[in-house]
Amino acid sequence: MSKSILITGGAGFIGSHVVRWFVKKYPEYSIYNLDALTYAGNLENLKDVDTAANYSFLKADICDAVEMDRLFKLYKFDAVIHLAAESHVDRSIKD
Repeated sequence: MSKSILITGGAGFIGSHVVRWFVKKYPEYSIYNLDALTYAGNLENLKDVDTAANYSFLKADICDAVEMDRLFKLYKFDAVIHLAAESHVDRSIKD
């Protein structure tokens, strides 16, 4: 694998589309999907790529600095696409 790409929030609606696109478009890259799997994340969104050789899922919270540091040291990511967020319109109006 020539590149190691981390995509945060990859189990969400937008993130899963980005993950799927990268996995299929760049089979020579290692694509790491990091998601905390809160209310917005669903691995069912990725059933079509979850067994791809260049795809890996990492369950973690981006707010956990110790875990994020460990993962960056372990996988030596070349790039990060940051899509992790918890901001549904309904929640934005309420809070």
